[in-house]
Amino acid sequence: MEQSTADLAAVASEAVRASGDYLRGAFRDGPVDGDYDSLDVKAAVDREAQRRVRSVIDTHYPNHDFDGEETDPSGIESDYRWVVDPLDGTNNFASGLPKFASVVAVLYVGEPVVAAIYEPLVDDLYLAERDGGATLNGEPVRAADGSSLPLPHGTVALVIGLDAVTDPELAPQAERLEGALRDHCKRVVTTWSPCVDWGLLARGAIEGLVCFHPDGYEQHAGSLLAAESGIEPVDTVAENGRYVGAPDPETADRLAEIADAALS
Repeated sequence: MEQSTADLAAVASEAVRASGDYLRGAFRDGPVDGDYDSLDVKAAVDREAQRRVRSVIDTHYPNHDFDGEETDPSGIESDYRWVVDPLDGTNNFASGLPKFASVVAVLYVGEPVVAAIYEPLVDDLYLAERDGGATLNGEPVRAADGSSLPLPHGTVALVIGLDAVTDPELAPQAERLEGALRDHCKRVVTTWSPCVDWGLLARGAIEGLVCFHPDGYEQHAGSLLAAESGIEPVDTVAENGRYVGAPDPETADRLAEIADAALS
């Protein structure tokens, strides 16, 4: 039986808040226990945050598939799959940088139908339902309602997936892409928390967002939030491994041109 997206969104909201409330209390509360390498951090708080997310989801939908970044997928046969990044921005969390979020996307037959992104330190909750719009703390949010500046005066977020950073063929392309964007934009930000960037895009606080081979755990939620806030992407990851979106269609086209030139 197909579930109501409103019911799914309510559970997704409860789940990210359960994770976020824990992370808020754990942030800057002594050394962060985990496995560190030059590119990534696997922290104990990630695992505990995911446990809290899953507890909420299993309470309501024990027969749905669960795919969390910290564990192998549950393998449950279901049309519904919950894709979870309990701590988007682990490197930031571990270093004391206050930019991170808890993220849940609900997929129905492989397509995202609900997204929840919660930034616990500022208590901002983004929700999106397929064909139902997007909200920020319960109020409708539209990217076009934000301020839009020309690229030479604007800010663009760049998201580069871990696979692209570590792949010997993709890494040089990512460097060229970043350099090209910096040549045409006032600021290019890489926050190491993609869903913080997606939230900024959804409310029109930045001029655009470019993703290069992004990680799926954030992409499902972020792209749905963007779409339901009125963003029409020029590129999608399924087509060529990148996403380009902006509140202003002309800006989106220009960003796509810059990316094409850098990656050709």
